[in-house]
Amino acid sequence: MTLPEPSEIERKLGEYFEDVWKCIRCGFCNSVCPTSNTSRSYMSSLTSRGRIILLQAYFSDILSKSLKDEEIQDLMQYCFGCRRCIEVCPPGVRIPNLIWRVKQLNDEPRHLRKFILTHYGELLRLFSRFPRLSNLLLHSYLGKILLEVSSGISRKIDFPVFNHSLEEWINKRRKSNGSRGRIAYFIDVFTNYHEVELGKKVVELIEKLGYIVVAPPQREAGTLLLEEGLIEEAYRVAEENIENLYNTVKDGVKILTSSPAAYLALKKDYPELLGDTKSRIVSENTVDIIQLLLNEYEEGTIDFDMSSQDQLVYHLSCFTKASGLTKDVRRILTLAGYRPKELDLCCGIGGIWGMNKKYYDLSLEVGLNLFNELKKINLPVASQSETCRIQIKNNVLLDVRHPFSFIVDRVKINME
Repeated sequence: MTLPEPSEIERKLGEYFEDVWKCIRCGFCNSVCPTSNTSRSYMSSLTSRGRIILLQAYFSDILSKSLKDEEIQDLMQYCFGCRRCIEVCPPGVRIPNLIWRVKQLNDEPRHLRKFILTHYGELLRLFSRFPRLSNLLLHSYLGKILLEVSSGISRKIDFPVFNHSLEEWINKRRKSNGSRGRIAYFIDVFTNYHEVELGKKVVELIEKLGYIVVAPPQREAGTLLLEEGLIEEAYRVAEENIENLYNTVKDGVKILTSSPAAYLALKKDYPELLGDTKSRIVSENTVDIIQLLLNEYEEGTIDFDMSSQDQLVYHLSCFTKASGLTKDVRRILTLAGYRPKELDLCCGIGGIWGMNKKYYDLSLEVGLNLFNELKKINLPVASQSETCRIQIKNNVLLDVRHPFSFIVDRVKINME
């Protein structure tokens, strides 16, 4: 087998090729990497640092295998893009971004899975049009088997229930006479098709604050595509979303998110992926629902009912940490009268990584420390991440909700 010329691969890695050589092998990333601290991590290449050293070996002509090799690609799959490593890396190696681009070298036949991931937003939209039928199929034994065979999603996963889309509900809804202008909701798929009631409560509260909520044309955030190494497909999704949202921002409209994945995509991923002015402007005009409510609080528009002082667990999901929203969530829970006990432990789900049949058991091992702590504490759990909520519900059976769901009924509007 003839190995590809390094220059070809360097072009695939782009600017992230330089990150290969930034690594000083300190191992700080191993200390926070969820899959680097499991029973399988005795192989050094299964650790975060090990993967980077593997790349250094390849580009130093020490590694005889191609980066397309099945074994090498399998090792790369143990990075599911949690981004905890970025926070602790002294030289600032963008490890997930680098690994995603190595994953795109994977030439293993996976046409059906690639098709599903590339079109998953459209497929979910289709399923949401017939929610009863979709739920009956996907929660049946036959449906679970078909999903596992076609996409690799483990039959053990309890797939979330489908509803008619939030986007459709917003567009059909009679608009309020908002005196404070419009806000555009970038919803992302989970709230759009599954946790629709959460999205409705967001819309209703924002309308009470005097805004008109609109849902501009939009696709899924595309985070799954990045994590799978489908960079070109992720680029196209980002371009389409930015074009639509930029036209909205030009009219003086802010972009609202309630999903940490959606927020992270607009604030960080799209500007880095596209590198253009439009994505930067959209990023600057994007606000999470928690941030918006804190801004309203600072302006005196809202206050919180603190008559009930309750305890809960605040789970610091990987994407909440990566997006920089941790302190905002902590503050709003406290303002609303909660006494949060924080747990900074990964649940192991990693988007859909832990839903894959191949990694399902390992994802439970990663999340075991969190599950045990939650069982001991036995309190309701606030977690921003959609898939973290699925993982915790399935393995601990506690009341797990988005932080907004805990504070929405305690918001007092001071507007006349």
